[in-house]
Order: sequence, then structure tokens, then C-alpha cells
Amino acid sequence: MFPYVPEPVLRIGGFSLSAFQVLVFAAVVAGYEITVRRATRLGWDRDLVLSLVLWAVFLGFVGSHVFDTLLYEREALRRNPLVLLELWGTMSSYGGLIGGVLGGIVALRLKRLSWKQALSFFDICAFAFPFAWIFGRTGCALAHDHVGIATGSFLAVRFPDGPRYDLGLLELFWTIVICAAFVALDRKPRPTGFFVAVFLLLYGPVRFALDMLRVGDERYVGWTPGQYASIAATFVGFVLLARLKDQPLEDKI
Repeated sequence: MFPYVPEPVLRIGGFSLSAFQVLVFAAVVAGYEITVRRATRLGWDRDLVLSLVLWAVFLGFVGSHVFDTLLYEREALRRNPLVLLELWGTMSSYGGLIGGVLGGIVALRLKRLSWKQALSFFDICAFAFPFAWIFGRTGCALAHDHVGIATGSFLAVRFPDGPRYDLGLLELFWTIVICAAFVALDRKPRPTGFFVAVFLLLYGPVRFALDMLRVGDERYVGWTPGQYASIAATFVGFVLLARLKDQPLEDKI
């Protein structure tokens, strides 16, 4: 089993900085750098990419908090509706993904780019995302904010109240596998949209399974909001990958 490591927190006077906060910032920086470098290599203007990424990151944070508050923190919302405006509060990964996509779409429309260019941009982001996600899920693993069921598995973490799954840690392991797969798949040209489809297909089913191990989360007709989002993500991945089979060679990158 894995040892339980309390989250490191730096405290200076009344100011505190947690490992989770540092790693979320690192995830944003890593995602930005990989996206910009890949985009410029594929012929995109660097300043244009910066603008698109900033929109995606901003609405990604908004979506992350709003999704989590509306679907996971309903009791807190009932007590204080203003918690919905506390964007520095609780976060949801699927909410961040949805918000990021909406932010990208808004920016792409403002820049009057075509849907073909939009798919190319999202494909670049999809390639970069798991590499940035490593930092984010490392933060979750250290914060222990995705507690799973009690278990005697070798994958368990020795929590103070007994061994149980740490779903942030398990997702971190799977994210590393996705990154390795992306590096291997990137060795030859792929249709535009390929990495969007593959990421959704690799992430959706595993996230659905991991959510079955969660404790304390809101459930709707037996499933968490993340499980419903996982089904939708997997479906979109299948549809997109099927459509890419007939994509002409000149549309490959």
C-alpha cells in the first residue's frame, strides 16, 4: 500500500499556500507551454494561440467551480447562494473541461475562425491536456480530496482511518499511461481531431469506473455527475473517431 502523506502547506503569517494550489498553477503553465509550442510548430500564430488559451483557461476555471457547486455542493449552495461566485473555491475536472471548451469556442468565434480551425485548435489542446493534468492530479493526490471506498488492495493509501482508495492518485497513474500513449501515437501524422477522440475514449470509461469507488459524492439515480459526463465524453469520442476514418490525407497533421 501507499503511505498517507499529508498535503504540504507553506504558511507565512496569515498567508498559506498549499501544494494543490502550486500544482494547479503548474498545470496551467505546462498546458499553455505545450499548446503554444505545438500550435506554432503546426503554423499557428503565437499571439492568436495565447488569446485562445487565455479564454479557455478563464472559462475553464469558471466552469470548474460552477459545475462542482451546482452538482456536488448543493447543500452549501442552499446555505449561501453567493458561494457560486467564489471561483477560488471547489473545483470539478469535468466542469473545467466543459468551461474550457466553451471558452475556446467563444474565442474562436470572436476571432472569426472556421470550425475546421476550431477542431485543429482543440486537437492541439487535447494533446497537451494529459501532460498538464499530471500536475493537477498530483495536487489532488496530495490533497486527498477524492476519497474512495475502504479496501485492502495494494493500490490503497493508508489513510488515518484505515486503507482506502485515493482516486486522485489512481487517476494520476492512468494519466501517465495516456501521456505515454500520446507520445507513441504522435510519431506519425494523425487526422485533425484524432487526439480529442482518443483522449475522450481513454479517459471517459476509466473515469466512470473510478467514480464507482467514490464515497460522499452526490448521486443522481445512482450515478455521480462525473459518470454521466463520462458517458457523454465516451460517446463523443466514438462518434468523432468514426468520422475521422474518412478524413482526406491533406487534413492530417
